[in-house]
Amino acid sequence: NNDLPNNPTSRCYQGTMKVDQNDGTFYTQNDVEVDYEIKGGKLNFVMYKVKFASGMPVKLDMVVEGADYVENGSGYSVSGNGLVPYAMGGPFEKFTITELNGKITDNSFTLNFICGEYPVTYSGTK
Repeated sequence: NNDLPNNPTSRCYQGTMKVDQNDGTFYTQNDVEVDYEIKGGKLNFVMYKVKFASGMPVKLDMVVEGADYVENGSGYSVSGNGLVPYAMGGPFEKFTITELNGKITDNSFTLNFICGEYPVTYSGTK
C-alpha cells in the first residue's frame, strides 16, 4: 500500500483496533493496517479501511498528520492533541483526535487516543 509519500522507514503494521462506544460496548476491528511516516519534524500515520462503529456504512482510510514524536532506543514515542483527521478527501473536525499517545518499534505499533468523543486503542505488529 503506497498511498504515503516515499519514506524508507515506512512499514505496514497489522493489528486490532477497539473503539469504546461510550455505552458500555466496544466495536472491535481485526486486521487493521497502519503505516506511518516522519516528515517535517512531525509524525503522520494512516489507518487503512477502518470503521469506528458497526453502523458506519463504509470503511475509510483515516490520515492523521502532525503528531509529535520522540526517538528513543527502540523506536518512537508518539503524542498529540487537537489533530484533525483526514478521510475521503477532507478534514473531519467532528472527530478531532485528542490525548494521543503511542509507541512504535520495528515490530509493534500501539496507539491510544480519543477520536471525537470515542476512546480508541490500536495494537499492531509487523
